[in-house]
Amino acid sequence: MNNTAKKYDNLKNSNTTRKPKLSDYLNISVCGLIMMFFFVSMFFTTNGGVSQQEKRKLASFPKISEMTSEDLLSGTYFSKIDEFYKDNFVHRDQFLALSDSIDGLKGVESEIKMTVVSNNATNQSATAKDDDSDSDKDMYKNVEQIGTLLSIDNIVCEAYGFNEPTINDYAETIKKFGDTLKGANVYNILVPTHVEFALPSKYQNLSAKEKPAIDLVNSKIGNNVTPVDAYSILKKHKTEYIYFKSDHHWTQLGAYYAYTKYCEAADLKPFKLKDYPLKKVEGFLGTYYSASKDQKLADDPDVVEYRPVGADLTATIYEDSSLTKSFEASPYSDYSTGSNAYGTFLHGDNPLTIIKNPDVDSSKKVVVIKESYGNAFAPLLTQNYSEVYVIDPRYFNGNLNDFIKEHEIKDVIFINNMVAVGSQSRVDELKKLLN
Repeated sequence: MNNTAKKYDNLKNSNTTRKPKLSDYLNISVCGLIMMFFFVSMFFTTNGGVSQQEKRKLASFPKISEMTSEDLLSGTYFSKIDEFYKDNFVHRDQFLALSDSIDGLKGVESEIKMTVVSNNATNQSATAKDDDSDSDKDMYKNVEQIGTLLSIDNIVCEAYGFNEPTINDYAETIKKFGDTLKGANVYNILVPTHVEFALPSKYQNLSAKEKPAIDLVNSKIGNNVTPVDAYSILKKHKTEYIYFKSDHHWTQLGAYYAYTKYCEAADLKPFKLKDYPLKKVEGFLGTYYSASKDQKLADDPDVVEYRPVGADLTATIYEDSSLTKSFEASPYSDYSTGSNAYGTFLHGDNPLTIIKNPDVDSSKKVVVIKESYGNAFAPLLTQNYSEVYVIDPRYFNGNLNDFIKEHEIKDVIFINNMVAVGSQSRVDELKKLLN
């Protein structure tokens, strides 16, 4: 027998005579327990709901009664079951939190150079100016870049990029609404974002200015649209809690200040916000925390403070664009917590919300066309109108002119933050309401 044959024969004999070790039994036991855990957990899953961490609805188990033969043959039904188990396995939130913690250990890049488009349509590299004028008016002093975000003292916000073609398109679209909605009073509210008032003066070239963009829009919307000057009153109150530190939204207080300017433009009497009791949702960490994982935000989270104006009223909230599924509730949710706490206002973004107040001595009706900034704003109007209609053009498929005629609405409010105004997809969604 040659050497190779002997080695093979010895190896074969050793494999056949090898006895299992304790570690082998341990490995098999651990793997078996893990498999058993996930198998048993399948019988204790929840069914749907909302993921606060991911800000989305979770899949529900598909109903057999709604299954078609086509769904069965194509595999669609079983794909829905797969999605259900992916979204609803036991301790899913804890696993997501663990994943976020591991990602947080990786850190973030803080030396990234950022380019924004300035108001004169030229690019500027993100470097600090030496000019220290107006520094005594600055609320904050220190700036650090975290990816494409700006960490400014104890807040995080997003730089603003001026997009002139889209800004002009937005203005032209609003003008068309003013020209098309015959007999209606059309108002346009443009809301500056947090960076406009938070960025220290010597770092101004990190972000384009929003006021010139607002002025540009208002100069082009025509005579049939009334601009509402939210900018000046927000600037006046910029040291107050009118924007969140960890999220891209404004607070109810900021929305209230804009509401008072709308009342001024529409010849309405504003109510006093302080007449309502203050409520709070603690521990809010919003979109900018999710993007940056900036520890200082976690150490001092936001609080969603709100005064429940119209909370004694019932809102009809439509959940689907076909307007076939709806539920009735207060304009303020009591289940929105954690990263979804801004959903306290109007239960988040939905195609259509209707709030009726029979106690208002007026037959006036208003429709608010909004993105999510409008959620904190719209319920305030319940003290001036008998019916408040709230449309989110991202999910609503109807024609606005037909809608206001059907419901005999006289006042129409467009409210958008400046990032949305500069987003072509948001402008295109507004255009759909003209079709």
